[in-house]
Amino acid sequence: MKVTETDELTTKPEGRETEDKAEGECVEATVGHIYEGKPLVLQRVNCRSICNKVLEFWNLIDTHNPDVAIGTESWLSEEINNAEILRDGYITFRRDRCSRGGGVFICVKNYIVCRVLWTDQVFEMIAVERQR
Repeated sequence: MKVTETDELTTKPEGRETEDKAEGECVEATVGHIYEGKPLVLQRVNCRSICNKVLEFWNLIDTHNPDVAIGTESWLSEEINNAEILRDGYITFRRDRCSRGGGVFICVKNYIVCRVLWTDQVFEMIAVERQR
């Protein structure tokens, strides 16, 4: 498994950042690495509560087919199981906020072997590392 940097980011529509001003939601898909001969596609979504936007979130995932999906402002809590919101086919790493709002998650396709590198207990940050 070889991952290399590429200087070329995609100029296709799925590589642009789009923002709905009324809702303040943001979606970004970027090609930034090569993974086993194909571009590694990353997608970042400002969910502003994924619980009430599950279908929209997975429509974005189906459209762009990212290898890694990063969600901010997930508004998830420990009481919500991954299976209620997230799909099979992805390994999910979460850092939920203990109060209303906030939270982040990273979903990585199952064929990419990875692990949590670190999680910050004060701030809502999580880092995931691809293992070789």
